Amino acid sequence: MESIYIGLPAALYISIYERYREETSAVITECLSQLLEDAEASEGTRIQRRQLQNQRPGAGTKTGRVWDIADRILKETGTANREAVTKACMQEGININTASTQYSHWCKANP
Repeated sequence: MESIYIGLPAALYISIYERYREETSAVITECLSQLLEDAEASEGTRIQRRQLQNQRPGAGTKTGRVWDIADRILKETGTANREAVTKACMQEGININTASTQYSHWCKANP
């Protein structure tokens, strides 16, 4: 394995060396490898969280109705902008803030 050198604050290295002595290099290498694995797992978690955030709301709910309206407008006109969707939602008694928020989620789920 090719090596590179990284700078550690002296006090940190001394603390690590006092604890692990001759195994210090191996311990630092293992910790850096674990850091990379944790970062990759964390990215996977962020992707899953993003996917969950952009899941379609349940059928029959007000939030789900906003998505239905956005889908309908998109199908009928080829585009669904915020103004058209919120206006149609308000005509059905859906709060403008709910409509606007769900429109944002709908847009993220339908790039």
